[in-house]
Amino acid sequence: MSCTRTISLWATVALAFCPGCPSGDGQADCAQDSDCPAGRYCQVTSGECTFDCTFDQDCPEGYHCTPRGRCEHGCVKTNGGVELCDQIDNDCDDLTDEDFADLGQVCYDGGCQGLWICSADGEVLECTAATPADSDETCDGKDDDCDGDIDQDAQDRPCPLQAGVCAGAQQSCGPDGWIACDYGPLYTPDADSSCDQVDNDCDGATDEDAQALLVAEEGAAATDGVDNNCNGIADEPGGLMIRLQPPVIGWIDAYEISVFESPDCTGTRYGQAADDYPVGWPAAGPADTELYACSLAGQIPSGWLSWYRAKRACEAQGKQLCPVGPWGQACHGGKDTGFPYGPFMAPGACNDPLYSDNAVHPTGSFPDCTSGWGEFDMSGNMAEWLVTQDPEYPGNAFMGGLGYVCELCRFGVSCHACDPADDGDTDSIKDGMNCTGGDQNEESFGLATVRPEFGARCCILP
Repeated sequence: MSCTRTISLWATVALAFCPGCPSGDGQADCAQDSDCPAGRYCQVTSGECTFDCTFDQDCPEGYHCTPRGRCEHGCVKTNGGVELCDQIDNDCDDLTDEDFADLGQVCYDGGCQGLWICSADGEVLECTAATPADSDETCDGKDDDCDGDIDQDAQDRPCPLQAGVCAGAQQSCGPDGWIACDYGPLYTPDADSSCDQVDNDCDGATDEDAQALLVAEEGAAATDGVDNNCNGIADEPGGLMIRLQPPVIGWIDAYEISVFESPDCTGTRYGQAADDYPVGWPAAGPADTELYACSLAGQIPSGWLSWYRAKRACEAQGKQLCPVGPWGQACHGGKDTGFPYGPFMAPGACNDPLYSDNAVHPTGSFPDCTSGWGEFDMSGNMAEWLVTQDPEYPGNAFMGGLGYVCELCRFGVSCHACDPADDGDTDSIKDGMNCTGGDQNEESFGLATVRPEFGARCCILP
């Protein structure tokens, strides 16, 4: 049977190759692909010769174009059917990268281990092993020189902090990198609060956070050039001093002074039980003898001091007799209260004349009689000469703290025994015991006045 339909020249040519093509009688074009011309396949449901594609790219992903124009699922050869190392079955044999047998296997470069991987172009395999380093000194937890040992060439290195107690500290390499620096048991990070003359926090400063110690620099410590008690002054002369706080700048003796024959507070002490000072150290005028003021704990402070004697004893130690202002600030510790311990008089807190045994006591015997800055006995015990003179009474100077003697004096004269039962006297005693340090009604005396309860303390001021 032949087809002679004359629809078009192309159709005539096409149908000439179509055995079984319908002759217009409604019969199917084909029964199988071989019934269709090249580039067509037989669609079974309709019996028509049709096509899906001409090229592979005409098909969905994962499909290819058959010679009869049908998109079929299956492998598409790539790289001309030549296998590459690219994780693709280039030759469609259901094997991937089969020509590269060592892919993923261990490889070595001079002892360094790696794996065989595909090259960028897929043509060959490449080894990932690193080139061996000349040494293994990086402390990175890796065998850089590929000799089987890790970081064996890493040398100890100085720790970041090298001042103070951290001097010489070294850091070692461990299995997981550099081991944390061990600065030793004396290291206290971020604070140097121990008064030990050591830079404990390794910041280059010594004892900058330490509280002052109530320990005098004596013996070798008095001349070693070191601030052994952390009060801000090295080798302060004549015992213990307390640093004054702003707005006052300087230092004041922690205790009422004892007068010694030597500047190192050794030898004979004077004024303990009598006016036994040498003839050459008179109560007024120039002196041929030099004696020294010492601020020491547990000592009976020296009495029978005139203003001249107190001034000379302080100056012999390189200090000065305290003025009214700094003395008053030290007495109440900058709190501007009436007494060292608070705003109101506390009977017996200090060696006051109304509530004590009417006798001088060793310095520091009344622990509650302490100012906020650390000075002792600034109320009671000894009446303390101040360098400030009374402008209303020439030849007089103020005193602070009143003494242990139960006696009241007006302007240094007209003295009489106080009466604890007399409210007026009691008020006067309270006035004298407070921290004003210059009560003109009761604490101004002639410069040459000598009494058992007259003592002093010294200052160092700019």
